[in-house]
Amino acid sequence: MNSPLTIDDPLVFDTFFRPQVWGGRGIQSQLGRALPCELPYGEAWELSSLPLHESRVLEGKNAGRPLAELWTKSRKELTGGGGRDVFPLLLKWLECKELLSLQVHPDDAMAQRLLNEPYGKSEAWVIVSVEPTARIYAGLQPGVTREDFLTHMKGGTVEQCLHSFVPRPGDCVSIPAGTIHAAGGGLIIAEVQQSSDATFRLFDWNRLGLDGKPRPLQIDKAVDAINWDQGPVSPVVPEKIRCESSGLSGELLVDGVGFRMERYTLHQPGATPHSGEFTVWMVLEGEMSLTNSGTGYTRDFQKGSSFMIPASAGQTRLSPKENAGLLTLLCVRLT
Repeated sequence: MNSPLTIDDPLVFDTFFRPQVWGGRGIQSQLGRALPCELPYGEAWELSSLPLHESRVLEGKNAGRPLAELWTKSRKELTGGGGRDVFPLLLKWLECKELLSLQVHPDDAMAQRLLNEPYGKSEAWVIVSVEPTARIYAGLQPGVTREDFLTHMKGGTVEQCLHSFVPRPGDCVSIPAGTIHAAGGGLIIAEVQQSSDATFRLFDWNRLGLDGKPRPLQIDKAVDAINWDQGPVSPVVPEKIRCESSGLSGELLVDGVGFRMERYTLHQPGATPHSGEFTVWMVLEGEMSLTNSGTGYTRDFQKGSSFMIPASAGQTRLSPKENAGLLTLLCVRLT
């Protein structure tokens, strides 16, 4: 490994905007992110080391450096310790104006065996906004077997096998690898997942892709990947986190494969939780300033933004902007 890079401030990365047939324009209209053109956009990748898009530092002394280089040269500075050889996370904003395909993701073992990739794809969603027509499909109805499912697939009635619910803003849905799922009808979502783009599609609602052709399905692999013992998946019940500052309230959302997700609401300026640890943050609501008094760093962030705080950055502080409403942040940590 080459000499580590100097990393003493929070890091902001470029964004990759990905058109999707199920997307829309909400990433721009609701999250304030200028989209490249008039296509329907479903994804804004905020942090990625995947070949489709490798994030690069947007500003500061490491501007232009790819995430993989930072991770290779300065993993100890970033994490405060070790960590796996390949950066383990992928963070996105999603707009599901239409339904995602009915899909399932492989676990680590299946991804390594079939795709020669280090990670499967467990993920979790935090619902930012909801239209009246929105719905989430997650997991199977109780008692549905592989044979039942295949029969309904052939008969065109697979929706009868699926558990579904109407989401609400603030809901968190944990989707471990092996969970059959889809979502749409008007949703803005903050998504955290393992570093993988592996998706096996079962059904795409009889529509064409952006190129005018049906998108490919991977039914055999998807059926093999489904966790048939899982049953229905509903929004998680958050657990309260004890916070040092009286101006901060927190809750644990997910403690899963590869990452831990916590949500914080900030009522007044205070120290950032988990100082001296690696954290990544997504601004779910409101506006804020982030400062590092040791280096003089200060930067404003608003809803739809994200940033990384390396362990080596030391003590940082969060300050909600006056008259900007409640500041709500999603914190992602490595497990």
